[in-house]
Amino acid sequence: MFRSWYATCPRGAEPALESELRALGAKGIRSSVGGARFTGEREIALRACLELRTALRVLEPVGDFPALDADDLYAGAASLPWKELIARGQTFAVSASGRTERLVHTHFVEQRIKDAVVDQLRESAGFRPGVDPRAPDVLLVAHLAKGRCSVSLDLAGELLSNRGYRIRTVEAPLREALAAAVVLLSGWEGKTPLHDPVCGSGTLAIEAALFAARRAPNAARRLACEKWPRTSAEDSRVLGDLRAELQRRVVEPPPILASDRDPEAIAATQANLREAGVAVRVFQADARDIGRLDPPGQLLLNVPYGERLEAGGRKQLKTFYHQLGKSLRALAGHRAAILSAGEDFESAFGARPRSRHTLWNGPLKSVLYRYQF
Repeated sequence: MFRSWYATCPRGAEPALESELRALGAKGIRSSVGGARFTGEREIALRACLELRTALRVLEPVGDFPALDADDLYAGAASLPWKELIARGQTFAVSASGRTERLVHTHFVEQRIKDAVVDQLRESAGFRPGVDPRAPDVLLVAHLAKGRCSVSLDLAGELLSNRGYRIRTVEAPLREALAAAVVLLSGWEGKTPLHDPVCGSGTLAIEAALFAARRAPNAARRLACEKWPRTSAEDSRVLGDLRAELQRRVVEPPPILASDRDPEAIAATQANLREAGVAVRVFQADARDIGRLDPPGQLLLNVPYGERLEAGGRKQLKTFYHQLGKSLRALAGHRAAILSAGEDFESAFGARPRSRHTLWNGPLKSVLYRYQF
């Protein structure tokens, strides 16, 4: 049976998410800020949980109601069929976002919805469900906007961007879903060599390797819906078939390189690569000494904007951008996609990009510049 689903993503990654959903066979895709609504059989939503690289959550909408104040919020949440959605012995939690004129604190919204769910189940089903904010069996996701509240169930139960491989980090880490968006929006097809010469903790290189190998980023994950009594049997069967299918798709990727001048970054990248189980050549080097790829390929960079440079301020940062631009422009035949949050980057880099695309790393506005050298 076709029904509506919703996938969330980092702001700015919506075009990449939409392309991914189309490739999955989703229909009726309608993008909005931070996500996209789509329609399809339940199998499409389950496949989305396993395959989507840029998604944060895949949500099953269960209700939408007016939420002008606390009483509206409680009444609307209490009207939903929780007896059909949360079983005896299961735990749940609520994650809220957004706001209305009178409901501005997400913690209060979460508490009010929690109270409504508990009260309704106690009265209609005769049990009081447990609340587990860390690892709930059922995660309710509420979003407030324009005087209304929408409530959904999270099929995965935990952020899909938490791949599980990032066991070591350096300063200013890039989240996995955003790194995947950079890979997809770079235009790289995963068939030519790739080098990240400022690899940090290796997230860009790992996401590139997963993409090039056609490995679904969350194929090994157990989803929350596999524990829901009303869906577990059928979902487990479908997911088992999907995981076997996805394993058969895996291919050998082209050479992928990751380097950084910081030995701590190299150590973090190596640890994360082992956890991810992907093959990337890692070595210590300054990005300004970058060499050619053979054959010419893709350069993928999340350039520092202060945290990963020693003291020296704006002047030193502009000098680094200028020197990096000079080195990369010497790599004829290569393409580059560079993510930067530095306001001086484009002018200091010294080359006109083919395109610019705004991405948000949490509250931090960044721009993805694409170049052809």
